[in-house]
Amino acid sequence: MKEALDFTIPRHAVPSDPASGLSPLQARMLDDPAKVRIFSAPTGAGKSYAFQKGMRERGDRILFIVPTRRLAQNLSEGLVSDLMREGMDRAAAESQVMVWTSDARMKQEEQNPGLKTRDLRIAQARAERGGARDGFMIIATPESVAWYLLNPALRKDGQDPENILDLLRLTHVVFDEFHTIDARGMGLSCALATITAQAIGAAKITFLSATPIDVKTTLTSFGIPEDVIAIAEEVVVTGDPEETAGMRAIHGDVEVRIETGDGFFDALNTHRALILSTMAREDDGAQVVLIYDSVRQLLHDKLQLAEWFEGIGVGPDQRLAVNSSDDSVSREMDGLFTIGRNTDPRGFKVLVATSSIEMGVTFKAGLIIMEPGHDACSLVQRIGRVARGDLPGTVVVQASQRAMDRHGWLRKLRMELDGEPPVIPIDRFNGLVLRAVRQGFDVTPASLDDERGSFRRMPQSAIWVAGLFWAALEKKTHYKGMRDTLRSFRPRHAARIGALLGDLERTNLDTARTWLRAFLDEAKRLRVILPKVTLVDPFGRRKQIPWLLYASTEDLLRSPARINPDGAIEVQVDRPLIEVEGALGGRFVQRTEEALFPHTGRRMTFELLGMKEAWLRAAGAEMNDPALSGAQESALHAASTLVRLTGIVPFAQEEGLMDGAALIF
Repeated sequence: MKEALDFTIPRHAVPSDPASGLSPLQARMLDDPAKVRIFSAPTGAGKSYAFQKGMRERGDRILFIVPTRRLAQNLSEGLVSDLMREGMDRAAAESQVMVWTSDARMKQEEQNPGLKTRDLRIAQARAERGGARDGFMIIATPESVAWYLLNPALRKDGQDPENILDLLRLTHVVFDEFHTIDARGMGLSCALATITAQAIGAAKITFLSATPIDVKTTLTSFGIPEDVIAIAEEVVVTGDPEETAGMRAIHGDVEVRIETGDGFFDALNTHRALILSTMAREDDGAQVVLIYDSVRQLLHDKLQLAEWFEGIGVGPDQRLAVNSSDDSVSREMDGLFTIGRNTDPRGFKVLVATSSIEMGVTFKAGLIIMEPGHDACSLVQRIGRVARGDLPGTVVVQASQRAMDRHGWLRKLRMELDGEPPVIPIDRFNGLVLRAVRQGFDVTPASLDDERGSFRRMPQSAIWVAGLFWAALEKKTHYKGMRDTLRSFRPRHAARIGALLGDLERTNLDTARTWLRAFLDEAKRLRVILPKVTLVDPFGRRKQIPWLLYASTEDLLRSPARINPDGAIEVQVDRPLIEVEGALGGRFVQRTEEALFPHTGRRMTFELLGMKEAWLRAAGAEMNDPALSGAQESALHAASTLVRLTGIVPFAQEEGLMDGAALIF
C-alpha cells in the first residue's frame, strides 16, 4: 500500500430543464404518479430542492423527514430565506416552513410559555390552503413523527386527536438521507409507506438516498404491492463546462489525497501553503474546514488549534468551532473560537468541526482536512461538502494506522482505490465507497420471514420493527374505525408481532403487562440518546458535554454535582471551561442500563452495547428455572421472541422526551 494516494473526482453536472430548472429526477419527484418512490442522487444534487419548489409553486403540502435536528434547522432557514428573497415577509415565510424537533419545541415554548406544542403541530399538519403559492413544508426528525402518531390524546375541544390521517392528507411524505437509516427508522418508514400505499388519494412516499439501495424487497415483503413502487437514479454527467453546456454543475474538480499521518497538526504543517492559498481565493471556495471523528479530541486540541491559526493570521472572530458541546450555547467567544448554534458558518475563514457538520451545516469549503469518519456514509458526506457548484476543491483524508486498524471498510476501500485510475468519476467513487452500505440492504424475501433472529442485514430486524410500529398504531388509535382499518390492512409481520403481544396479555401477569407497555413505548423511541451534562465554571459560564465524556473524566466525577429543575445533571467545576475541555476523558466507561423481564418484574443491569444478546442469554437461563409457572414460561417465551426479532430490549426507566427520543439517566 502506498504512503499516500492521490486521485481526482472530476467535475460533474446534471441535466436541467430551461423552463423549470429541474433535473429529470427532480421532475419525477414531483410528477411521478407512483405511490412509493425510491430515488437516488449524489450528495449536492439538490434532492430537497424539488420539494421546496413544489411547495412554493404548486401549493404542495410536504412532510420532509431528515435524520438530524441540525439538518432540519438548516433546511428551514434556507427555505425561509428563499421565500423572503421572493418578496415574502419573514412572518409569512415562517408560517409556510415549520420545524418539528425538540430544539424547535423548546424555542417555541421559551418565546410563548403558554404554547401547547401538541396543538400547534395538529394545526400545522391539518392546515388547508387553497392558493398555488400556499403550500407548506414540515421539516421533522423521525422521532417527532413517531411521537405525533403514537402519543395521541383525547381532546375536549371537539377536534380529533393526532392520527395517521393527518399524514395521509398531505401531498408528499419524504424520507431524506435514507442510506443512513437504522432498523428503527426503517421500521417507521416501512409501516407508513405500507399504510399510504393501501389508501386511496393518500400522500406519495419518497425515499431519497445518495446511492441506489434495495428498499423495494423489504417494502414488498411487508405488504406493499410491487406495481405501486417506482425506482430511479439521477442522471449525472462528468465533463467540463463545454461538455455539460446547459446543465447544472454539482461539483467542480475535487482533488482527493488519502494519507497516513500523526494527527491534525501534522496535516496542518504539511499543508500550510495549501491552507493559505485556499483562504486567499477570491471566489466562494476560500474556506478551510477541519473535521474530527472525536469531539473529545477536538476539545482537547482547541488551544493548540487556536495558536496555530493565530500564527497564520486567522483570529478567533474568523474561526468557528462546530460540535455538540460548543453548539450547546447560543453564540459567544470562548477565548479560542467563536462558538454557538446561532452562527452562520459561511461567515468564517476556518471551521473546526465533528461529524455534526456532515449534514445540516451550510458552508462553502475549498479545502477540507478530515479524518475518515465512523463509516462509509460519513466519508461520502464529508467529501461531498467541498467544491459545491462549479468550483474546484481539495480534500485531505488523514487515515491514521489506528483508523485503518479499527475500520475494516476503510482498509478495503483503500486497497480498492489503489487499483483505480487517477481520475475516478463520481458514480464510480460512490459505488466503491458505499458498496457496503448497499450490501447492508440486500436481502431476500425468505430472509425477511426468518424468525431465528440471527440477522446479518439491517432490514431483517427492521421489518419486524415495522410490525411493532404497526401494532403500536393499532393500540394507540382512539377510534374504532381507524383501528379496524389498520387491522384489515395488517401485514403478516405486524400480525405476528400482534400475536406475540397477545400472548403476553393472556398470561394475566402484571409484570408481563408492564413489560408489554414498555416494549410498545419503544416504537416511538427511535434512538437511545444519552443525556448531556452541564458544566458550570467559576465565572458562571455554562456548556453541555456528552454523558460519556463526563463519565470518563475522573476530575468531573469528583466535582460537586446536582440534578437541576429540568432533571439534568449539573456539575460545578473549579476552573475555566476551556481548561476543563482540554482534559476530558481518560477512563474507559461503558453505559449500562436496567432491563425489564416479563415473568417476575426482575430487573437486570447490562451494558448498552450488546444488550440484546445479554438479555436473551439471561432469559434463556431463566427459562431453565423448574419453579416457573406456565404463565411465566409463556411470558418469557413471547418476550424472548419479540426481542430476538426486533433487537429491542425495553428499559426499566420510562422517561421520555417530547419528540420521542429516549433520555436515559
